[in-house]
Amino acid sequence: MPTGNPAISKQAMLLMLLGLEGSGLSTKGVSGITRLQKLLFLLWKEAGVEEVSTGFEFKPYKAGPYSRKLYDELELLENLGLIKSDIQGEASEAEAVELEELSFEQLMGPQAAPFVSAPSRDTASTADTFEERRYTLTPKGTALVQRLLQDPSTAPFADGIRKVKSRFGNYSLQDLLYHVYTKYEREGWTSESEIRDKVLAKGGRR
Repeated sequence: MPTGNPAISKQAMLLMLLGLEGSGLSTKGVSGITRLQKLLFLLWKEAGVEEVSTGFEFKPYKAGPYSRKLYDELELLENLGLIKSDIQGEASEAEAVELEELSFEQLMGPQAAPFVSAPSRDTASTADTFEERRYTLTPKGTALVQRLLQDPSTAPFADGIRKVKSRFGNYSLQDLLYHVYTKYEREGWTSESEIRDKVLAKGGRR
């Protein structure tokens, strides 16, 4: 994979992550911000797409590897009419621990920084106050991805996305979290997690 300065924009990478499925395009998208976070993280760690690291700046957080920039990019793409998000149901506990802090940051902006490490409320009691959303391409977004794929320079990124989605696309959220937590715990990526013990206790695919 290319290294150094990003050779692909964060927006283009996300559009392809949402739209690529197998050898073609799909309208299925990705369900849940936590799943999307972890797939993007694995695109960096297991497909070698270093642009994820330089562009999204992952850090350890309440549900494991986390990028605050992902939320900004999703909002931008939705405002541009390239993606849409539809409510799928109540948020899982993993979703809630991320969304709870996001809501606070949105309200407070930069002033929230001194408070982000403060103890949070019991996440189990707040999970049902948030919604899980499925992110999919709009027809406009699909057309843009088709144009992106015509550029030979996007081929390494598309191949990496297909690799990650072919392996992890059908994982349950628990299985996906378990994989990330067990494989990357020694690198410190679960050091801030509030759900670590529950994820590991439940186990995953054998």
